[in-house]
Amino acid sequence: MAFLKDTEREQLRQLVKACLLEISKLKIELKKCQNESSRSLVLEHSKLQELRKDQDIIIQKKEDEIQGLLKQMEEKDLKIKELQEIKNQFKLLTQKPKKDLTSFQSNIYLLLPDKEDNLENLFEWIIDMGFTELTLQNFEHALRNLERKGYFRSRNNKGTVMWQKIEKD
Repeated sequence: MAFLKDTEREQLRQLVKACLLEISKLKIELKKCQNESSRSLVLEHSKLQELRKDQDIIIQKKEDEIQGLLKQMEEKDLKIKELQEIKNQFKLLTQKPKKDLTSFQSNIYLLLPDKEDNLENLFEWIIDMGFTELTLQNFEHALRNLERKGYFRSRNNKGTVMWQKIEKD
């Protein structure tokens, strides 16, 4: 570098010094930006976590609400089924009696279930249908009359009389 003059050398040194100073300032600025970016990422992450928690809470509330609505629907379906059964029973009670039966006998025949059962269970069934004044003895007599006319059959099952409805047009 012998061909450079002292003033040029001094200018070059000052220029290098200024560049190093500028680089130093830029490094400090870069560090600040990195720190700020890091803090921003942490803040964003915590906000995201908070949003996820809020979403989870909302989802849980909605799922609970859905479960409640499903339960209400089940209850309504049961009520509808019960009302449908009452409607069917009312229809049976109000229809014309079978030609060879009294109105009472026809009601008993139509209201009792098709499955085979013992006298006591059938009596409970008919009492639940609203025949609250009926006695067990009168009920058994009605079943015997229905059996005689071919609407029921009885059989002895180990000492218990079982009754079975016979489908008849």
